Amino acid sequence: MLKCRTGGRLPPPLIFLTRFSHSLQVALSRASEDDTMPYSQDEQISHVARRLGLGVEPQILASATSVDEAVSAALDLSIPTPEPTDLVVPVDFEDSRSQEQRQAPYRYWLTQMITGPRRIEERLTWFWHDHFVTSIRKVQVPYLMYVQHVMLRKHATENFADLLYAIATDPAMLIYLDGFQNQQGAINENFGREVMELFTLGIGNYTEEDVLAASAAFSGWIVARGGGRAERLGATRWEATFVPQRHDDSMNAFLGVTGSHNAQDAVDIILDQPATAEFISSKMYRELVGLSPDDTTIQRIAPVFRADYSIMALVWAIVAEPVFVSDASIRAKVRTPLERAVGLAQVYGYEADGRREPGNNIIRTLESLGYAPFNPPNVAGYAKGRRLLGPYGLGLFDLTDETRIVLDAAPDPATRTALAINAPEYLLV
Repeated sequence: MLKCRTGGRLPPPLIFLTRFSHSLQVALSRASEDDTMPYSQDEQISHVARRLGLGVEPQILASATSVDEAVSAALDLSIPTPEPTDLVVPVDFEDSRSQEQRQAPYRYWLTQMITGPRRIEERLTWFWHDHFVTSIRKVQVPYLMYVQHVMLRKHATENFADLLYAIATDPAMLIYLDGFQNQQGAINENFGREVMELFTLGIGNYTEEDVLAASAAFSGWIVARGGGRAERLGATRWEATFVPQRHDDSMNAFLGVTGSHNAQDAVDIILDQPATAEFISSKMYRELVGLSPDDTTIQRIAPVFRADYSIMALVWAIVAEPVFVSDASIRAKVRTPLERAVGLAQVYGYEADGRREPGNNIIRTLESLGYAPFNPPNVAGYAKGRRLLGPYGLGLFDLTDETRIVLDAAPDPATRTALAINAPEYLLV
């Protein structure tokens, strides 16, 4: 359980949620009202920090004196960052389930979320994990989830084309969407369908024939499980391996392109579709702005992304939109349990078995809320929006009078902290 620096443990938050019911409705409706007082510069700076990072980002709040400075600090990729921790390759499935194998990936990622110097890298690494959904519940090998995480982190701020090809042949993804079973004569459509529906094009931009063609193109890949037959035949343990004899090389038409396609061909064809840039641009816009873009906005930012699929070019294009720091965008999103946990750890510190690193206490809390890293609830990813409203939050700068009255009436620092982390002003980001 997180400990508060002011002393004591945080009281059960459900006790305090009802005190904010009216104030919460005020905060939820504020973005749609035209006659409200504009947000202060402090709140705008904090908005930039929490949208382009994962928590409350105290370093940015302490140093930035303008919105532009906050944006520059949050998007700064020149800061050196620690290399991912080496995780020993497990010998076999039993070895892969050891305590260290299970805990190390969580420990590393949470530490980066809380203390990593590249804030946009943390935001985007989480974004791509939620986008290219893969779950430890099915993969069952923590090492493979960690390998995927390192790959997502590597490409998170780089090039979407490289990221898409990497995820198509990623061992954890091959297991999660049954790609390792996809072979000539027994085509499995799971990845072929999801890569278009959820990862690139969106519903309505492909046909059932395209699903079959894509699935054939992605066939032939296996994962060399430790101690398994593929490893005994020379494949590298736990890596994805292409087996030509399992690949369906028949001629077909995929998204209007006829040929005998492989995985690289399929990715190239998908990237050639204007719908791909529009789909990803729309999703990234909703992630960073908190509102849905109109057609005019998408036609303005999607071509920037499609030019060479630079992820940071898209981010900068979105941040440059005036709406990004507008009153309509501020507190238009509901803060996720992960953002709450990271924010609390950044501000109040965290403990795990006497060590200054996040541990099982945070993971257990996130698991109970359906928001643990490496463990999304389903292929659609983590819950979002007002479904997340619950007994969590943290007061920021522009508080309603009702919230201030409740906080001022707190009998002690521990209670005041508990009340603050349940204020509606912290629920909305």
